[in-house]
Amino acid sequence: MLQKKYFNKMHLALKFSYILIGFSYSFLLLNKIYFGIALLTGIILMMVLNPPNKIYFHFSNKKLNFFFITFLIFLSCSTINSIILIRSISVEVYLILFILLGLNLFFYIQKKPEAFHVIIKILIISTILNIIIICCYNLINYETYKTFSYILRFKGILNIITILILILTFFKNKTYLYLPIIFLIPSLVLSDSNAPFLGILSGLFFYLIFFFTNKIRFFKKTVFFSLITILAFLSFKNLKNLPSKFDSQSITNFEFKIPTELIDPHRQFIWGFSLTKFKNNLLLGYGADTSNFINDSQKIIGHKTTGDMTFISSHPHNFFIEILLEIGILGTFSFIFFILFVNYEIFRNANNREKFFLIFFNGYFWGASLVNFSFWLGWWQGSYFFILSLIASKIFLKNKTN
Repeated sequence: MLQKKYFNKMHLALKFSYILIGFSYSFLLLNKIYFGIALLTGIILMMVLNPPNKIYFHFSNKKLNFFFITFLIFLSCSTINSIILIRSISVEVYLILFILLGLNLFFYIQKKPEAFHVIIKILIISTILNIIIICCYNLINYETYKTFSYILRFKGILNIITILILILTFFKNKTYLYLPIIFLIPSLVLSDSNAPFLGILSGLFFYLIFFFTNKIRFFKKTVFFSLITILAFLSFKNLKNLPSKFDSQSITNFEFKIPTELIDPHRQFIWGFSLTKFKNNLLLGYGADTSNFINDSQKIIGHKTTGDMTFISSHPHNFFIEILLEIGILGTFSFIFFILFVNYEIFRNANNREKFFLIFFNGYFWGASLVNFSFWLGWWQGSYFFILSLIASKIFLKNKTN
């Protein structure tokens, strides 16, 4: 009798851990710290109550381990070289923890698929509730939109809620899961959230590249690398049009060559300033999460279009420029290769439908990050590895059942 009561309590506690994980993004609506506490508590509680066979500190693939360790070495070198050591150490530690947490969640789910199915059901319910709450809040506060042209309350959070809504049908292929898009569109418009739209376009663009190169029978690799080269060339050409001189006269006389409707004046100065500073520390950068502590970063720009804004108020608002500036060429490209190979291993095991969602998710996340939060923002960074772990779990579980 006592044993049965104990078992029932354990089972109830395990269900509670699933609820914490599945509803973690509902906690994000309240507070970013609540989100982190809910997600971490849920995963740790789940693994304590129903322990995995082992804890993983490395990948099962040798190539992946090589890229992971290489990235960690270069990131650690950048941290040692940091202008603010403590700040860089802290963000390096939680980045490693996010990666390992995502890795262990993946292996846990492979052994205990019943946990995955329950978590996904709860996550779907919470995501639908979240977008209904956001939409209702924005509609109720429509007068604020008419006055200021945007509603700020959930603007940032919509970046992650958007991708969750768009990949619901990946986890459960049901027509009714397209319905939350009805609530998503007005929420994005009323919040004036541009990053999700860029993310959606990026996700579709990268999938179209994959789709068309996959249809070409000959010279697939040549066509693919040609497209990448053209993109790199166009990006480099536009970067040359950013501000590059920052004395008061040059700033006053600067004329924008990149349309300010496309990239606002403040971002153009931030990116130009960041790339100029990057040249002083090419290999290792200034240290993770230190860009707003670089010399002159808090200096007021002084252009008529930027008011009292500084060169880097908090971060460069572009993940690629940010990590180039902070962890240098070595850290940046070792990270990119690591992420590419992680996704490649998932991609190799996916069917065509799953490949679409994997490419779209990555295109969305990194595309939105080009005009978005700091790369080191905990809930944003953690969300990438958490969602990627769920996507990988779904793909590999399908292969097991087949």
